[in-house]
Amino acid sequence: MYLENRLIAMLDVLGFGNQISDKNDLKIITEKYALLISEAQSKIFTPKTMPGSKVASENNFEIGEFVFDTIVLVSYPIGTKSVCKFIFSTIHLMELFFKNNLPLRGSIGVGEYSTDSNNTVFLSNAFKRLSEYEKNQQWTGCILLQEAEDIVISNLLGSIPSDNLKSTAMHKLKIPMRTGDQKRWCLNWSYMLPIKALNTGLKYLEGDPQKIKNTKKYLEEIMSMKDDHQLLPPEFLPAKTMKTMKSRSTMRILFEDGQGNAVEPGCDQWQLIAYEKK
Repeated sequence: MYLENRLIAMLDVLGFGNQISDKNDLKIITEKYALLISEAQSKIFTPKTMPGSKVASENNFEIGEFVFDTIVLVSYPIGTKSVCKFIFSTIHLMELFFKNNLPLRGSIGVGEYSTDSNNTVFLSNAFKRLSEYEKNQQWTGCILLQEAEDIVISNLLGSIPSDNLKSTAMHKLKIPMRTGDQKRWCLNWSYMLPIKALNTGLKYLEGDPQKIKNTKKYLEEIMSMKDDHQLLPPEFLPAKTMKTMKSRSTMRILFEDGQGNAVEPGCDQWQLIAYEKK
């Protein structure tokens, strides 16, 4: 299989090797990683449609490979729908791994991808660039390589946002690199995570003072941005707020109670509110 001109992401699990000190640790982390892969494949790679829906389930990535502590994702042919699905699903994947104490760090570029299923071989001309930028980052996050910026921003957002909102799917920020800070577009992986999950993930990073410092700085910058979540009337209880993350072709919705926990709303009017927010 040869895939041309695709978005390609490379993500590594931070501190993966440090969690394995003996055979018991190896068994525990293997089981945990396997469960996360299974959950990612069922809920993110090929999510189920709503009950009763006549729309067939669609994959969000054309290729998704888990190799040791590295995840490789390949988009469908570049277009508005495929780019939005690719970015939103990568954000969702980062959320899943962070709240399970396996934070991800990565980069997204553009390139060709070739695979031989008979020998489990897959290669890309983007791998070297992606790996170099991934390893250079001193935090938990995922950036766009310059080659991918115009493609992603135009298809995902339409244009560069005039306001820095907490809910925007991507922000252009100073990214902590080993070679010095660089201003880059990065995925907004923190907005949909509750405070408790963020604190749990940060605690895991305590063994690396530089990365936890830089990740905290990033989270503080996101928190300082204008929040455009919507307060809900009493009939939506236990939900008190609705968060949305919008793109040109899709939108993510999250309902939270007063403590920031994800909950189901007490009525169906949220569908009308979500439609109006589009």
